[in-house]
Amino acid sequence: MNDQEMLRTMSRGCPWWRTPAGWELDDPDLKSLRESPLRYEPHVLDDAVPDALYVLRGPRRVGKSVEVKKAIAGLIHRGVEPRRIIHYACDTLSPGALRQVERVGRNLATAGIVEPRYWFLDAITAVHDWPTEIKWLRDNTEMREDCVVLTGSSSYDLDLARNELAGRRGQARRSDRLLLPMSFRAFCQQFRSSGLPEAPVIRPCDFMGKECSEATAELLPWIDDLVSLWEVYCGCGGLPPAVAGQLNQADVDSSFIQTLFDIVYGDALKRANLTAAQVLHLLNELSKGLASPMNMSDLARTVGLSDYRLASRRVQDLIDNYIVWPCHKQGQHSFPNLAAQSKYYFTDPLLARLAHKRDERLADPDLSRISEQQIGQHLVRSAVAGDPSTYNDFSSVMYTQNASRKEIDFVGPVSSPLGFEGKYADTRIERESTTLRATTGGGVLATRALIGTSKDGQARFVPAAFVAFLLAE
Repeated sequence: MNDQEMLRTMSRGCPWWRTPAGWELDDPDLKSLRESPLRYEPHVLDDAVPDALYVLRGPRRVGKSVEVKKAIAGLIHRGVEPRRIIHYACDTLSPGALRQVERVGRNLATAGIVEPRYWFLDAITAVHDWPTEIKWLRDNTEMREDCVVLTGSSSYDLDLARNELAGRRGQARRSDRLLLPMSFRAFCQQFRSSGLPEAPVIRPCDFMGKECSEATAELLPWIDDLVSLWEVYCGCGGLPPAVAGQLNQADVDSSFIQTLFDIVYGDALKRANLTAAQVLHLLNELSKGLASPMNMSDLARTVGLSDYRLASRRVQDLIDNYIVWPCHKQGQHSFPNLAAQSKYYFTDPLLARLAHKRDERLADPDLSRISEQQIGQHLVRSAVAGDPSTYNDFSSVMYTQNASRKEIDFVGPVSSPLGFEGKYADTRIERESTTLRATTGGGVLATRALIGTSKDGQARFVPAAFVAFLLAE
């Protein structure tokens, strides 16, 4: 692509240059948002300022492009000259072309402007060696004084980005941003825009304290509503298009199921040379194995891979693309024991059900296991709330086993000294709490609707819907 071709492409991607006051009406992302029943405001880019670099990551179809457009609209509404704002989709760029984007954007598209620019470079992780290129631009061009927002759906090069961009993030407050599917509280707000209590967010380690008791009592009048919404959430998940489908027609649109499968098959696993049938088997085996340690040799045999190493690489591809996350076994000094088998959970309930949704001959995951998955995911969200860059460390939420190999679902620094157990039932809970109390000294059992404490006071029984509601905004 020569400079003039890139200039035309850039101009098409920046309609606010032509119609600063009306471009939002025709923008497909914002138009779709207006036509959607969703009123979802994650506010992940509202505070972008010059001389700052932000990296926004998250799974595909989680709404990153929408948040970029909303941030651009917000800048213009606050009086930023529209020509200072440059948006470019990088998913088709060849290696090294980022320097051309900067040169064309500064010297041709916005020539004569002296104030700092706002660069929104979408799908940056599709560009080979992008951290090195951005480092060079921040070191050697006027981009060092600009606001730079980079978005991507892969964490594959996260360590390289940390190293290359160290000291080049400017005045950014929380340079790394993470957009995950809706939390349960955000999900509830889509269905009940008013009427739900303003309960506080509770840290996992404080779930045995007074504040949690008071918050649980505050939620009690809504227990039927919240339990029902939790079961809907465990079915459709928190990806915005799925939630919109649930609001519109009480089900996820079949076209979105196809889109999700295409993302896994054609994007997350594009380097793997797997057939569609193998991808379906991989998803199905991970779904069947929810809440249990995964044997990679068994997974390789089922999927038709030559050995456990290839199975591990394919699972890592899914981790890198925010499709699944690993729950490692806790080892010495509360560090992950990477030599032990890990458990793998999906980032969203709909992803856990994708194999079944794609082919109904495959079993749908049990509700209790998806409920456990989502409790774990909300613990992870709580762990990274202050620093999203640590999401991919996967060292704050783990599982453990006692000497009898009985398992505690979730332990680790985020909840220490407490453990969390997903027990989506309301009977025999006192007995089920025995391992938790004996192994960790106490903790929380996420029940279906039961509220109470164990006889010795060391375990608290809290509905899973309440646990998730209180863990995340």
